[in-house]
Amino acid sequence: MSVSSADFLAFATTCNGGGTEINFRNCVSRAYYGVYHAALPVAVAHCPDPNANVRMGDHDRLSKRFRASPDKDAQAIGYVLESMKGARHRADYDIHQTVTANDAKQALANAKTFSGRLANFAHQAAASGQIGNVSSIRSAP
Repeated sequence: MSVSSADFLAFATTCNGGGTEINFRNCVSRAYYGVYHAALPVAVAHCPDPNANVRMGDHDRLSKRFRASPDKDAQAIGYVLESMKGARHRADYDIHQTVTANDAKQALANAKTFSGRLANFAHQAAASGQIGNVSSIRSAP
């Protein structure tokens, strides 16, 4: 059985309803992975990798692909990815720092805004003939 980026975002929403710090941490983490998996096919189709010969992690590579685009919306997508990755890193690894309900709420809000911006970017690129099939790009729940 495979899952989609929307499944990650739906689970993030479910985690947020748990009301405990571990739920908030999972919410922040799953929200990031939801946007990561939504952004990946768009980057592959539309944002050439300026660092193709540079050794780096997949997550950094993804945000840098968007940030290197001349398109301002793509650049904004890259910066939001970096910000959400930072929050995810804190939620997953910094166990001595508290992750609050507000952090989880912010992660969900960022994911919803991100998903809409990504879908708009993908559809604009498709209309200009710069990208292939965008049918798999969906907004967050």
